Amino acid sequence: MISTSYKDIFTLGTGLLRVNRAVLFADVVDSVRLFEVDEEGTVLRWVGFVDSLERKLAESGQGRLVKRMGDGLLAEFDDAGDAARTALEIQASIEKVNENLAPDRRIELRIGLDIGEILHSADQDLYGQHVNTAARLSAASRAGQIVTSAAIRNELASDPDAEFEDIGELHLKNLPRPVSAYVLRNRDEAQSVTPKIAAKDLQPTIAVLPLVSPSVSQETMVWSNLITEDLVGALAKSPALSVISNLSTASFRAKALELEDIRTKLSADFIVTGSFRQSPDQTILDLELIETRTGLVVLSERLEFDTSELLQRNTIFSDLANRMHGALLNREMKRALSAPLPTLEGYAILFGAIALMNRLSRQDFELARELLDGLIERVPHAPSALAWKARWHVLKVQQGWADDPALEAKLALDCTERALDIDPQNSAALVAEGFVRNNLLHDLDEAEELFDSALELTPNDATGRALRAGLYTFRGEGAKAAQDAEQALHLAPLDPNRFFFQAMAAGASLANKDNQRALELAASSLRLNRSHTSTLRVKAVAEWRLGKHEDARKTLAKLLKKQPNFTISWWRKSSPAADFEMGRAFARSLKELGVPD
Repeated sequence: MISTSYKDIFTLGTGLLRVNRAVLFADVVDSVRLFEVDEEGTVLRWVGFVDSLERKLAESGQGRLVKRMGDGLLAEFDDAGDAARTALEIQASIEKVNENLAPDRRIELRIGLDIGEILHSADQDLYGQHVNTAARLSAASRAGQIVTSAAIRNELASDPDAEFEDIGELHLKNLPRPVSAYVLRNRDEAQSVTPKIAAKDLQPTIAVLPLVSPSVSQETMVWSNLITEDLVGALAKSPALSVISNLSTASFRAKALELEDIRTKLSADFIVTGSFRQSPDQTILDLELIETRTGLVVLSERLEFDTSELLQRNTIFSDLANRMHGALLNREMKRALSAPLPTLEGYAILFGAIALMNRLSRQDFELARELLDGLIERVPHAPSALAWKARWHVLKVQQGWADDPALEAKLALDCTERALDIDPQNSAALVAEGFVRNNLLHDLDEAEELFDSALELTPNDATGRALRAGLYTFRGEGAKAAQDAEQALHLAPLDPNRFFFQAMAAGASLANKDNQRALELAASSLRLNRSHTSTLRVKAVAEWRLGKHEDARKTLAKLLKKQPNFTISWWRKSSPAADFEMGRAFARSLKELGVPD
């Protein structure tokens, strides 16, 4: 049985306990037909399979089989990761049960997953909205599928073993609101795209894995994120290193992975790994820089400093970054650090807002605005929060949600100007202002200067590189666009918002006259997020130019459903590419496709 902690239980006074759990619901597809064909054999195979699952869960302590329901089962887990891994293992295990069986005797399962507060009864049964949602998601899935809620996907978006395909909002029986749903697959089985980067462009790639602490709590997890972010920021200042984004490595926390696995999943030549210990006044870090191919420890370091320094403008990681740089490349690294948010709570709020904003659900998008506004009011001198708020205004226009694009541009520039007044060399603010001037004001020359300045300060800023690729795309400078976009993909291999990087690379490939690559990237991006309207446009045009006219029309229909007011004249007014040959050619393809003037 799953252990329960004081923090996640609330006694209702009715014999029920409220707990936070991940719920797995599975049932057998077409069980009536199976029983008619081979009743005894089907029952024996199913009961044996469930018995085995129950033993494995009991032995691992990671989950509990709550009950059997004839041709179905219900299980609960401490966290989303355990539930997702078990679901994947269940589908793999049922395939082994089916080996050497005729097709009409094979058991196929549908699985649904959700996470949230549920109710435990005295007899340990489960009740509540999230139990119902898991059951309805199971019923809505196809044979062999695992369908999850957005809550599961959001917790595991960077998991190195899981891939989520966005299948949109499902209207489920007896649920008052549609549910955003995702198909979960093993990452090795999912369709993927690999960055195209010439060997001469590759630099040693380094990944900072989340640091571990003897104390396991939500607070220490946030501290781990903060320390990792500072170290990534320090290393990313080097023009001689490719540094994997910290969002891409976040899911490696507490995973017993071999170096070869990490090297393969992150394409990392070196990793930084280690632990930290804290008292109210002091933090101690023990770190190692390891070559993933050989396991050689290149550098071993211990750092001791006042804990309060982590929440202030500081240079505590600069010397460490220089020593790592010297060990790898035998030359000195530039010392430059961005100012972190001055409160731990603020840091956690910012990351939550970023995750919500990039899902591009209207409801989540508005919640991201509320979080950012609250954070800026609380911490008015944090350039990072202001930079993200500026990006929020640009995305609002791009999604077709803005009544007054000119007003959104003004509000965005207000944010970036405030951020750059605080820190004129803040790369995130420079990138954000470039985004505004490029995409809303169509001032590409000024935008290019801003992107160049940001990337000079932080050469491995994946977002800045992707947005500069967008600028080159608008101008029709395909080769330069593709180079920047593919490098951005390389720097964010497991980023939770990698749909954005793939979308930018799709547009760059279109500018580079590589329509097949554009289609591959756009399709991959849309599997991760179906709501990105600009990606739907790129996909439709790529399909049209490849002669896939029927597919192009279907993609256009999806676009018009999400953006009914889309016309060529609207696109010309909103796109910086409209005045360039790239844009004129794009408009011609849209017209041929049937988009109204």
